[in-house]
Amino acid sequence: MFQGRDFVSTTAIGVSAGGIANKHPNQEVLMISRRLSVVATAAMYLLSFAPAFGQGVSSEKFVATIVIAKRPPNVPRDRIDQLIVASVPTYQKIPGLIRKFFTVNDDSYGGMYLWSDRKAAEAWFTPQWASQIKDRTGAEPQLIYFDSPVQIDNRAPRQ
Repeated sequence: MFQGRDFVSTTAIGVSAGGIANKHPNQEVLMISRRLSVVATAAMYLLSFAPAFGQGVSSEKFVATIVIAKRPPNVPRDRIDQLIVASVPTYQKIPGLIRKFFTVNDDSYGGMYLWSDRKAAEAWFTPQWASQIKDRTGAEPQLIYFDSPVQIDNRAPRQ
C-alpha cells in the first residue's frame, strides 16, 4: 500500500525510484512534479469524502455564468424586484439550469447561474436573448462563462 509519508521522505533527500542519489536538477524537477501529482490525487480523493465530514461539497463538473446588464433608465428598484419575482416561473422551466441568483445594484442587474453543462447555458444565452436585453437597457449585456469543478453549500445539513 502506498504511504505518502515514505514517498515524501525518500524524494526530499533526492533519492530516485531506483535508490540512487539524485545529482541531476532535471530529476529533482521530475520528483517535485511526482509529489505534486500525488498531492493533487489525494486532494481529489478526499473531496469525495467531504459530505461524510458534514460539508455540502460536490465535485460534479458544471458550468457557471455571470450576467451583468445595465439597469433600465427610470425604472425604480421596487419595480425591478417585482419583475424579478414575475420571471421566476420562466427560469424554473429552463432545461439544464440548476440554480440562479438574481442580482441587482444601483447600476446593473443580472444573475449568477449554475448549469448542468455549457450546451444548456448556450441554449439560453442566444443572440435573441442579448438583443432583448439591449432593447430594454440600451446596452449589450456582459456574459461570462466559467467551468465550475467544485461547489460548496454551507447550508447543507451537517452530520
